[in-house]
Amino acid sequence: MTWGSTSDEDKLLLSRAYDAIELSERRRSPAFLGFLNEHERMYLSDHLPDAADIRFFGGYEGALRVMLGACSKQEDFPISAIRVSFPAQYTLSHRDVLGALMALGLTRESIGDILTGEGTAVIFARDEIAPFIFSQLSKIGRVGVKLSAADTDDLPKGDRFDERVLTLSSPRLDAFVSAVTGLSREKSARLIRSDMVAVDHVTENSISKSLCEGNTITVRKYGKYVFAEDLGLSKKGKHRISVKHFR
Repeated sequence: MTWGSTSDEDKLLLSRAYDAIELSERRRSPAFLGFLNEHERMYLSDHLPDAADIRFFGGYEGALRVMLGACSKQEDFPISAIRVSFPAQYTLSHRDVLGALMALGLTRESIGDILTGEGTAVIFARDEIAPFIFSQLSKIGRVGVKLSAADTDDLPKGDRFDERVLTLSSPRLDAFVSAVTGLSREKSARLIRSDMVAVDHVTENSISKSLCEGNTITVRKYGKYVFAEDLGLSKKGKHRISVKHFR
């Protein structure tokens, strides 16, 4: 869904959003759609009428993955917060937790944000699948875990991204993709031309696109990155930039 601003998937999503709005108006009760990624949220925000009675919420303020609620209040959203506890000597990443959930046969649309910390993680999920997660998720990889209801006022405080400084020959998209993935410029260009890269949630297939501070770059199968800060030129005339890699 992230790959393209006017794709058939986007049009289907918009149709589903209109269906949810119509259903809520007909029944005079809330209707919901999601979880949505950032592109999907932006697309619906741009294409639904301003008069539509909708809101977006992901279980806590600042969530990246959110549900759309039609004719709803924040407390109406059918979202469960599930705390995962495990021995602190182990480290479980966002990818580890998500992989375990996907192995249970769950869809990505049913899972919201996953926040990780030392010895703990919090999973936001649709209410209807929460009992299944409680009954089926006992291990993540080889690590035994215990589940309980999470207090959303006590979420993991750990950073949800790693930050590093990269040195690029130029701020072009192909150079950036090469630096963050470790691939050659040729392979990075191939990814871009294959519609595998999005800039600010819209597919970008120009390898020479110039990037700037604030751009969000998503590389399919490699992750999401933010061009956080331009640190100027090195002594050798290379571009130094600070990049956030979201986990």
